[in-house]
Amino acid sequence: MKLIRKLTTRRRRGQGMTEYIIIVGLIAIVLIAAIKKFSTALETTYGQAEAGVTSVGTDITNANSTNASTE
Repeated sequence: MKLIRKLTTRRRRGQGMTEYIIIVGLIAIVLIAAIKKFSTALETTYGQAEAGVTSVGTDITNANSTNASTE
């Protein structure tokens, strides 16, 4: 009787692990598909943010240069 319980418990654990692996795999597939779909939009957004930061940095550098030369 104990042997049957042991075997049944192992099967249930194995089944649970298999289900978990399938769910994790499906989530990974969905994430990869979402990243591929939105990659162009993300690249555009990050490019605009980078250009804005670079522009502000250039403006600050120019302002500092102008103030230093007038003093």
